[in-house]
Amino acid sequence: MAVQLRQFRSASSAALDTRWKKITGFFGNDDFYLYVCGIVLSIQIPFWSGGLLFMFLDYYNWPRWTRKYKLQPGTHEPVDLNRLKETIKVVLINQWSVSVPILIFSYFLKKITNTMPVFHELPSLQRFFIDFLIFIIVDEIGLYYVHRLMHHPKLYARVHKKHHEWPAPIAITFVYSTRMEFILNMIPVVLGPMLTNPHLFTLWAWYAFVHLRGLKNHSGYDIPGLTSSEEHNYHHMMSNACFSRSPVLDWLHGTDKGFRAYMARKELEKKG
Repeated sequence: MAVQLRQFRSASSAALDTRWKKITGFFGNDDFYLYVCGIVLSIQIPFWSGGLLFMFLDYYNWPRWTRKYKLQPGTHEPVDLNRLKETIKVVLINQWSVSVPILIFSYFLKKITNTMPVFHELPSLQRFFIDFLIFIIVDEIGLYYVHRLMHHPKLYARVHKKHHEWPAPIAITFVYSTRMEFILNMIPVVLGPMLTNPHLFTLWAWYAFVHLRGLKNHSGYDIPGLTSSEEHNYHHMMSNACFSRSPVLDWLHGTDKGFRAYMARKELEKKG
């Protein structure tokens, strides 16, 4: 059995390496296209695929059975088309006039500092998961404190208030923000990769994950089988609680007390 398992792993690894070489070959094995264009695609494809799906649900309210998973029933049924157009415009500006120039700058910085990610051979599963775990921990800690900072009275109106124009968020509002907030939100996301300098594939997977997670957390739906979006939905409703992606730091700092009381009331209403 152990021999068969090793053979399966070896065959799977060889098949994945062959597929990866085809992908890198598609980009001409050019590190500029692999790094800049590859990361852009790893963001744009999942973000707009998921974003368009949720926009369809919110605008057409179909299929009807999805309504039972709405966290704020009665909102965006349908979503206001003019607000949606304005939101799409802001998102595209952030993605293309802020994110892409920063990405190009980071490429040349990596070339100068000789820290370009390895891309010829796929990373081991162990290295992939260790890097990913570090990214999640660093992002969680960084996001909590950056987010709380943006709620400071001296920063909120100029930096973060725009994001809270949607008290009942829709998926693509994940990137609906001022340019300053967009840049600040990037810091926790890129800090982990800066610390570990991961394989390029790991970087692609991380950015895809971040954007799919952001869509889910802002979707306004409690999607079965996935972690709950209740915390961030409550944050948009109340603005002064649930600053992190997971409940750990909110529990540690006591910024989830209102949320826990809110969930207790919801449970009582269900039973009643």
